[in-house]
Amino acid sequence: MTEIKHQAISTNGKQRGLMALALAFSLSLAASGLLSVQDSFAAPAKSVAKTAKDKAPAKDAKDAKDAKPADKKADDKDGKEKEKAEAPAAPEPPLENVQSVTTQQLVDAPQTYLHKNVKFTAPFHAYSSLALDYKPAMRPSKTHLSFLILRPNSKVPFSEIKLAMPIPKDKDPKNKLLQDLKDGDTIEVAGTVFATALDEPWIDVKQLVKIASAPDPKKDKEKESAKETK
Repeated sequence: MTEIKHQAISTNGKQRGLMALALAFSLSLAASGLLSVQDSFAAPAKSVAKTAKDKAPAKDAKDAKDAKPADKKADDKDGKEKEKAEAPAAPEPPLENVQSVTTQQLVDAPQTYLHKNVKFTAPFHAYSSLALDYKPAMRPSKTHLSFLILRPNSKVPFSEIKLAMPIPKDKDPKNKLLQDLKDGDTIEVAGTVFATALDEPWIDVKQLVKIASAPDPKKDKEKESAKETK
């Protein structure tokens, strides 16, 4: 009887051990399944984050790529405008078939020189509107300037000779010449006689050169004083 009892206890112990082992195995499987489920849910989130992170630089790179040509175009435009603004004016082509004349010859026979290129020297006097806005020989004051020259060996303006000249552009070297001209400076004028209204020569000035400066009475006195001192 005792032996049977021991066998029963032993059998029960084995059954309990098997049950405990089965329970432990079940818990292990459950834990593995739970971790697998958690990984399966966590993986897409990680993948989405990685995808968003990968796409962000691509977008920035695209924006940078799109912005670069625009910036380059703007820089090129600014550079071209700057070069254009700083570019010096192109020199005027020399006049052909130019006749050297005197101012008196022009006044005496203006018809002889109509539509011809002429060249002469004379003392500069002052700027004037005398040759502008006259309908029979129109040269508008909005686009042209006019000046007077002096008669030979005289302080009287030669008003019969009408001189009209296009206003130079900002970068044109003629601006400095025109600003520095003084009464009595000797100039060389070359241009075309485009009209003879009022039986006077009307000339489009194409080229203007300063040959000599007007005498300076103050400097002449200083020179004379220096000579007397010596």
